[in-house]
Amino acid sequence: MIDLKKAQQLILDATPVLGRESVPILDALNRVLVEDITAVQDLPAADISAVDGYAVCHGSLTGASPSHPASLRIIGEAPAGKPCRSTVGTGEAVRIMTGGLLPKGADTIVKIEHTTESGNTVTCNTDPGTGAGIRFKGDSLKKGDVVLHAGDTVHSLEIGSLACLRRAYVTVHRKPLVAIVSTGDEISDFHEPPALDKAMCSNLYALAAQVLETHATPLCLGTVPDDLEAQKNVLSEAMRADVIITSGGTSRGKYDLIHKAFASLGLETRFSSIFVKPGKPTIFGTIGKTLVFGLPGNPSATMLSFEQFIRPALLRMMGHLNGSDASPAKSNGNSRNDPFAQIDSFNRALGGNKAHLRPSQVPLGNIRTGNGRPLGRQTPCHDIQTDQLKVAAH
Repeated sequence: MIDLKKAQQLILDATPVLGRESVPILDALNRVLVEDITAVQDLPAADISAVDGYAVCHGSLTGASPSHPASLRIIGEAPAGKPCRSTVGTGEAVRIMTGGLLPKGADTIVKIEHTTESGNTVTCNTDPGTGAGIRFKGDSLKKGDVVLHAGDTVHSLEIGSLACLRRAYVTVHRKPLVAIVSTGDEISDFHEPPALDKAMCSNLYALAAQVLETHATPLCLGTVPDDLEAQKNVLSEAMRADVIITSGGTSRGKYDLIHKAFASLGLETRFSSIFVKPGKPTIFGTIGKTLVFGLPGNPSATMLSFEQFIRPALLRMMGHLNGSDASPAKSNGNSRNDPFAQIDSFNRALGGNKAHLRPSQVPLGNIRTGNGRPLGRQTPCHDIQTDQLKVAAH
């Protein structure tokens, strides 16, 4: 029996980083880049306007002020995407919008707020200085600049950057294919009628959802009874996956056969018992390059074991080398609202599961009654008289 930290390290040490694949830009979301992304041209590619206003020769603005404005003749217009072909000379101006291409001859843009237009003439009441209002070629990026690095995770901001660089396809680490099998004579699926001696295979779907949340690809192989040959056949089919997850049958009872089924396929067992509750009878090993996890059948223990052991391995496979995507949205396991909070022995916020509370057979966090009130939850309240924190049971 080994402790949690050692088990987690054994798993990460045995976990390979998967190879590369080229995917369409939107399929790269939440994936890890395999190679640096560089700019293939300057950005912007030419001098453009940073403001709405008038493109002029700076020499035409000499001495311009509110009391002595400069009057210029408008010779054209340059909206974004529609360049003006005229050349700006002394005493001339081109009406220009943000993003518009700077016309030839112009070297300054006067903001529209500092002008007054009347007919074909614009009056400028300020001299903003040569180069004002212009985003010059290469201001944002120079050709050859590294924009994103190998190992970076692609989020929405990076998608926008890739689009700016005209990268329709991106090379990222491959997603792992995760085969999931739920074992037990007592397990049934949607296509079977409910029965008193059967329980729904919630683990199959909960694990598939957790795999999807990790941005890997689940391969649900359904349920298999407590029959050694049947389990061997299903697991043989699962060998095409990068990871195999089973739920149930990991203890040492008469009908707990998953150990034998794995052994028949050549499993190299790394551990088969962990010093944790829930999740003690967890199996981990490898068959060739395939990672194999045998999880307990209790739904809460199964889901908690996935978070503690499998999710970090999947992330590492996808290029997150520390086994974490450092997502702020993910629970750190210390929250009182965590669905595993009451059963997790390592939940510091609750002082750990010292009472060894038995996890529910239904993987729910905040169970509520019909009127919406929490059932059997403890919430802190403030005693004004003693100014001490007390706990009231609802």
